[in-house]
Amino acid sequence: MPNQVTTIITSDKAVANNELRLSICLRTNGFSFSVVTPTQELLTFGDVNFDFLMPLGEMSKAIKSLFDDQGIPTFECRQVRLIVQSDHFVWVPKHLYDPMRDRQYLQMVSNLPMEIGVFHSYNEQIESYMVFTAPVDIVTAFKLAIPGIDVVCHHSVLANDNIQARSVQHPVVLMHVREGVGDFEAYYNNNLLLSNSYPAADQKELLYHALDVMKTLHLETPDMELCICGEVGREIYGMLQHYFPNVTLYTGNHITFSNPQFQTFPTYRHALLLS
Repeated sequence: MPNQVTTIITSDKAVANNELRLSICLRTNGFSFSVVTPTQELLTFGDVNFDFLMPLGEMSKAIKSLFDDQGIPTFECRQVRLIVQSDHFVWVPKHLYDPMRDRQYLQMVSNLPMEIGVFHSYNEQIESYMVFTAPVDIVTAFKLAIPGIDVVCHHSVLANDNIQARSVQHPVVLMHVREGVGDFEAYYNNNLLLSNSYPAADQKELLYHALDVMKTLHLETPDMELCICGEVGREIYGMLQHYFPNVTLYTGNHITFSNPQFQTFPTYRHALLLS
């Protein structure tokens, strides 16, 4: 059944609407969302099956209706962001960035379909702009349903102060797994060394890319940390432990909760929402 909330976990804790942060993460056949307080308490998580092929006006109304039905005040939240898992992206340092050249930046690094939308967002941690692609109709529908929504690329979300702070003591490689792709961020001494995605048909290819990132960047130290998140299974976790000295599950920001249903919530699978 299209346009259906398939999972919802929520808390009845009273928090002022203007203090809430709503994060929405797109996937192929729908999206997931979370509502978090300024003290990083997770109040709501939802997973939605959604028909992105419907006309733009209907799509926008359906998005608004889904959140209204869940009692989520999208117009009053402190921040609302839409996270796009893009396959075309590039970092541009702030001092070199020109908003009129977004499409040109991307065409320098990939074959860009003319019909695809190009967007940008600023990452204060990196002091750079992330220029990326996203489906125009879907982004427009969310912008119409939730005016003021911020649109960001998943790589910009993964490159954050949480991971950066860990790299002061030792090299850190973050691997985010999604269908057919491994996304990597590498940090050392507070510096972002790499931010890239690689196709991975299976777990052996994921392992290969993780090892290649480590060796290419010369991060083979006894205390190097490999943080993994996303669609991580037990098998790939075990494989990585044979090759890396310190493998940890990355869960985004430190999250608290009052609803006991969240005790078994796989936060590492939804690190994008919680970062």
